[in-house]
Amino acid sequence: MTQYKEKSGDEKEITNVGLFDYPVLMAADIILYDAKFVPTGDDQDQHLELTRTLVRKFNSKFGKTFVEPQGLHTEIPRVMSLGDPTKKMSKSKPETCLFLDDSPEIMESKIKRAVTDSGNEIKFNPETKPAISNLLKICGSLSGKNIQKLEREFVGKTYSEFKSSLVKLAVDYFADYRKKKKSLLSKSSALKNILNSGSTQASKIAGKKMSEVRKKIGLFV
Repeated sequence: MTQYKEKSGDEKEITNVGLFDYPVLMAADIILYDAKFVPTGDDQDQHLELTRTLVRKFNSKFGKTFVEPQGLHTEIPRVMSLGDPTKKMSKSKPETCLFLDDSPEIMESKIKRAVTDSGNEIKFNPETKPAISNLLKICGSLSGKNIQKLEREFVGKTYSEFKSSLVKLAVDYFADYRKKKKSLLSKSSALKNILNSGSTQASKIAGKKMSEVRKKIGLFV
């Protein structure tokens, strides 16, 4: 697994069998509920393919039991880091990652500190201008504008001006989310009821599937 190799290379001291076996646990989380589609970034394609392989192997040996899930990608299946456009944006490095509930001030700080490329032209070219290309992708995703239109919009503008526009766009885009989250967090009892209700429903679905699995493999408890 590519992700295991990357993480075990960077953080050898905390690499353990739990990290190594995580893709199997993730597979179980998906197939236990007969998920037909999995919205995910393309960095998880390898894990999803393992899930599909496990489903095919189990169904072949014990009969049709699990659904073989399909991955769903957005037009931008992987958002890259604000600090290193060659790596994906990750919550393990929060200073280079945009969170949906970041305050306007924090979001502004992160975007304005984002790395840029040499030169001053705001042009999409992942090979020669990976940093600006990443920011253009983010801008396009939030604004709904295609890259060509954004390039024309920022002709003659500086990196600083481009970043300021992106800050305003991102802050405004997630404003409703921040407001709704704040409102929901003020209703702790209602949230607990929703979580408990969801947990009960999930347990029923999982319990039914596990009974089917145990019966097919001959394990009765």
